Amino acid sequence: MILLHVISKTETQAIEIADSLVREKLIFDAVVLRDATVLERKNNGKGTHSSQQILLMGKTKSLLFVEIDRTLRERYPDDLPVIYAVPIAGMDWEQADRLISGTAKV
Repeated sequence: MILLHVISKTETQAIEIADSLVREKLIFDAVVLRDATVLERKNNGKGTHSSQQILLMGKTKSLLFVEIDRTLRERYPDDLPVIYAVPIAGMDWEQADRLISGTAKV
């Protein structure tokens, strides 16, 4: 199991992604955190630049990551948000069973 992270520049895109991934059973649930401060190195390599972005997190099966990535690449070819996953090392067994049964079959 993984915790999917999607970092979007707009709240509209993050909510749209969360809604579609939950409806399509690609993630079990979604948490949307507004006003996440993202610090990045400037293009000239000198100093940093900060911006407010939206962090979407969703629990899912690790085998669904490739399908999620493909889906988002198709839907947002010109404005793909940052996508990565963090492994879930431990989880309550009943919650894990609900996650497994509540997401798409792999």
